[in-house]
Formats: sequence, C-alpha cells, structure tokens
Amino acid sequence: MGSLVLADLAAAAAIGTRGVEDLAPISLAVAAVAIATSLFAHRGVRPEPLALVALLGVFGMALLGHGVMPDGRLLGTAQLAIILLGAGLFLPWHQRWHLGALAAAFGMTAAFVISPLSVTMTFVDRGNLVVAVAMAALTSGLGHQLWQRRLRSMLEQQFALRRLSRYAQRQEAHVTELNRELNRVARRDSLTGVGNRLALDEAVSRLLEQGDRLRPLPFAMVLFDIDHFKAYNDAHGHLAGDAALGRLGEILRRATRGSDLAFRYGGEEFLLLLPDVDLNGAIAVAERVRAAALEARDLPPFTVSGGVALCDPADGRDPEPLLRRADAALYLAKRAGRDRIAADELSVAMQRHEIALA
Repeated sequence: MGSLVLADLAAAAAIGTRGVEDLAPISLAVAAVAIATSLFAHRGVRPEPLALVALLGVFGMALLGHGVMPDGRLLGTAQLAIILLGAGLFLPWHQRWHLGALAAAFGMTAAFVISPLSVTMTFVDRGNLVVAVAMAALTSGLGHQLWQRRLRSMLEQQFALRRLSRYAQRQEAHVTELNRELNRVARRDSLTGVGNRLALDEAVSRLLEQGDRLRPLPFAMVLFDIDHFKAYNDAHGHLAGDAALGRLGEILRRATRGSDLAFRYGGEEFLLLLPDVDLNGAIAVAERVRAAALEARDLPPFTVSGGVALCDPADGRDPEPLLRRADAALYLAKRAGRDRIAADELSVAMQRHEIALA
C-alpha cells in the first residue's frame, strides 16, 4: 500500500495535477504509516489492526484527493473502489475485520460528502462517489466471503496433505527400520548371535574387493571347531550342546576387535575374519578364544581347536583357496591333539617372507 501511494503521488506530480502539493504531505505520511505497520506485522504484532489502520489511512487519503485535486476525481473514485476490492481479495483476515473496514470506509465517505472538504463537488458528484463506494464495498464483501471460503478449503486441504505427508514419512521410516531389522535378522544366526553363512559370504566378498585388482588388502581367517562335539551332545544332551554353541558365539564376540567379524560356519564350526592383521596377531586372537572356552565353568567343559590362514594375493578374488587352507590348518590342530591352534604351511611361509623383507 505504501508503495502504491508513493507511485500515485509521483504520477500526479509528473503530470502536474492541480492540488498535488497540498496532498503530498498527507500522502507521504500515509505511505510511512503503511510501511511501518508492515514492519510491525513482521515482528509478531497481530496483523489485523495494523491492516485496518493502513487501509483506512490510504482510503482517507484518496478521499481527500477528491477535495484538493478536482482534476483527478474520476481516477480517485477508481482508486477508492480498487482499495475496497483489494481489501476483500488480498487481505486474508477474518470476515468481521473486513466488514468493519468496509463500514468504516463507507462512514468516512458519508462524512466526507457532507463536510466542507467536498464543497467544490456537485451534488451529482457526491452521489456518484457514495454509490461507487457502496457498490465497491458490497462487491468486496461478497468477494471476500467467497474467497475466504475457498481459502479455508484450500488451507484445510493443505493441512490434510501435510498430515498425510508426515504420516507417510513416519510409515516410510518405520518400513526402513523394519527392512533394516529383517536384513540384520536374515544375516544373524539365532542360536549363537554371530553372522550366518549369508553374512559370511558377503563379508568375505567385501574384504576381497578391497585393495587394488591384483593385491587385496591383507586379512586372516580363523576356523574354529568344538572338539568331539557329537560325543559332547551324546554325553550331556542337545540342550547342553546348544548352550556350548551359544557360549562360543559369545566368546567370539567378546574376544575380538571392533573390526573383526564372527560367523557360524556350520554345525559346531565357527569362523573369524580378522582384517589388517599378520599371522602372529591372528594366532593371538585365536588363542584368546581357545583359552576363554576353557573358562566356561557353568557348562560341561569343552575345548576348541582352530586353524589360521592368511589371505594370499595369488588367489585373487576367489575365497575358496583361503577356506581350504583354513580347514587344512584346523585339521592339523586336531591331528596334533585338539585344544590347540595351528596355521597352514603357506601362511607360515608368507609370514617368514614378510619378516625377511622387513
């Protein structure tokens, strides 16, 4: 509104309309009031009273233009109608505020036409002004009621869409969490709490894919087996056997580093993947697991054997040679009397070669 008042004043001054000098101070004051009210509205002040003040200020200034600028009365009447129509179509205030503004504007018009300010106007001009304001006010009231109803419907639809969007987001997050949980469960052995064969295959593939094409990053594989597990089941029952399996899974989770990965390979066999470790480090981890199994005092005693193998760059991306060598190392440990850790010959040779190069 302030910008429009200033633009109207500048246009009237440019074309040399009579009486513009008398109206200029009032126009500047009204423009300042309109701009000030908009700033207050942005600071959290209730906007309806501010809008009413600005609207009536601009409307009153346009009425004064009829008295001081007789050459612009036709344009002034159009301005009054535009102000009232604009208030109905562009101000999203409550119906009672709008009706109050229209009543005040009509009252200002009636006071103006009977005041000395309209002495230069004929009776017909005064009547036309009142009729024009009355028609604009009626149209503004009807338009605002229709627009307000449409706006309310649009706002209700918007709020409904927002609620649906928030609900959809919550459902999507819930589904994502369920999928994550399903993926975790699908890769977890329910009895022992460590990864299953599916998780093992994926983990080995990831480790083999790291590094360059010809030389994967070094890691070790340790294959464990509970000694004489069939006899243990026959002697103590399957529940005790399940408890021993669960205890070994717990030991593997506690005895390993954060980057190490534990899996149930099948039956009573378990497997560890130890990234970025040499043969001595892998054997040390395996010995911790073996020693911890001996300390399970609340279960019938059981022992564990383990076979250690290092990843050979010559194998490329194929995990089968590494698995065969870990199984061969486990076989060596069992042939040597069980309850011990052994490494395959290739891993021992690779360790010696690394030490010689160092």
